Formats: sequence, structure tokens, C-alpha cells
Amino acid sequence: MVNGNITYKLIDLTHTLIPGEEQYTVEIKQRGTPRTTPTGDIMHDIYMWSHSGTHIEVARHFYADGRDTANYPLDTFLGPAIRLDFRHKQVNEPITLADIRAAGDVRERDIVILWEGRDGQYRTSASHQRPYLAEDAAEWLALEKRIKLLGTDSSGFEVRSQRGSEHPNHHLFFRADVDIPVVECLRNLDAISSQRFFFIGAPIPCVGLDASPIRAFAIEGLL
Repeated sequence: MVNGNITYKLIDLTHTLIPGEEQYTVEIKQRGTPRTTPTGDIMHDIYMWSHSGTHIEVARHFYADGRDTANYPLDTFLGPAIRLDFRHKQVNEPITLADIRAAGDVRERDIVILWEGRDGQYRTSASHQRPYLAEDAAEWLALEKRIKLLGTDSSGFEVRSQRGSEHPNHHLFFRADVDIPVVECLRNLDAISSQRFFFIGAPIPCVGLDASPIRAFAIEGLL
């Protein structure tokens, strides 16, 4: 695409939602009497989980007094990003600090995207089969590099055996003095041609909401 003197490429990183087929419910219903004509004032009621599809989680997801999706600066959800390739990692295998450092040059305030090659598992019985971010890696990203945002093409970043238990990564990323949102269920990361790119993926700003489906995309040519 060309805009003035700038040439850039857009890459959609978002799963399309299919009502009635999502693991986390998505339903739409036409309001009033369904239209039988090709034109008219058509509106829908929408019912969906906050974690449906490609979505972003914020502090309210884990802390009752944490910020909701309406209380973050818009700048939180966009900026320079780095894609770190962990497609070789197996289910329940940790992504360690050594792995992170070897995968790329993470800069302060980067958006960090973990490329685990799991987007093909979306909407299947294997959707939660994934590696996880080890505590030493999480602490380095959050406390030393102070990243803006963490993303992954899998369904999460916590070790599955700790689900419903300690959740060390959730405690770290969502606590008030850190407060780093997390994007889950990205797709199409293989279509990005360079390790560094510009990322955008903003939530619906809704008071009280812990997470939100987003339209995430990469822009190449801006960096």
C-alpha cells in the first residue's frame, strides 16, 4: 500500500469470529423482526465472552481493583514490536530467559510477540496445548525491559499445571506497579517478513471489562 511517500504492508493477525463455533461463546441475534428485504435498519444483539477470539487481557482480569479496558492510554496497544520464534518449543516446555535472549534483541518498551506456531490449533481440541513463559523470562521482560505489551499466537502464557493455582505470570504482569496487558490467540505471524514491525491491537474501552476481543495487525515499512 502507498500513502504519499510511505509504502507499507498490512498483515491481519486476527482470527475471524464464527458465532456458534467458538470455544468461548459468541452469539449474534438480529433485533426485532428479522429483515426479509435486502435493505433496512438492521441491528444485532451480541453476546460473547470477553476472551473470545484474538483478545487482550488487562489487570482487571486478575485483580478486582486492577485497571479495566477503558483505563489505559491508547498508546499502550501500539508501537514497535519484535517477534521471537519459539516454534520449536513443545507442549508444557518452558521458554526461559536464555531462550528469550537468544531469540532476538528485545529493547526497552518493546511489544514482544511470542511466535509459537499454535494458531492452527485455534478452535480445536488442542487449543490449549502450548509452551509457556518461564518465571525468569517473565521477570526480565516485565521488570528489566519494561515491555509495553506481550502477545502470543497460543491461548496463554502460563504453565498449564498452575492453572487455578499460583499463576505467577499473571500476578507479575497484572500487578499495579507493572501492569502489562497480554494479547492471546494471534494468527498469521508467519506472514510477517521481518523480526521487527509495528503492531496495533486495541481493546474496546469499556468500564469494568477485564478483557476484550481486538482487531490486531502488523504494519511493515514504518520502522
